[in-house]
Amino acid sequence: MADKLDLLRTVSRLARELSASFDVHLRDMNLTSARARVLYFLLPLKTGASQADVTQHLGVEHPTAVRILDGVETLGYIQRVPSDEDRRAKKIVLTAAGQAIAEKVSKLLSDMNAQLIAELDEAEMEIANRVLLQILARTQALRCTVPGQIEPRGLS
Repeated sequence: MADKLDLLRTVSRLARELSASFDVHLRDMNLTSARARVLYFLLPLKTGASQADVTQHLGVEHPTAVRILDGVETLGYIQRVPSDEDRRAKKIVLTAAGQAIAEKVSKLLSDMNAQLIAELDEAEMEIANRVLLQILARTQALRCTVPGQIEPRGLS
């Protein structure tokens, strides 16, 4: 049985490999993974999203989100339009070209997902999904702990 500490290394390595694989396939679309994530996030949102919502989705600081959005806007895939709810705010909406490329990104992610799970049966998928969601929830909870004071649990 694998050492429990290897799980973190494996999950970290998996995240890096997924990101690298995603980036390889995005190059032909002239996108970075951050820009693709913006497009994918906006795809189902017909009325767009606030810049704060996009920033939260990306999990980055505001200045980083602004640079990412500027890049996507320069490509002609999004535009900033006045918000109906707050005249000081802007909504981020897909352009027609952005809609088309966001659909390509969505298809790419769907195809990648299908390839990754192709050899797993339904029971394995349920277990993997449940375990990963538990790890995700605990990882998110770590943000709320005092830095440097993580209590080890269940390592006996």
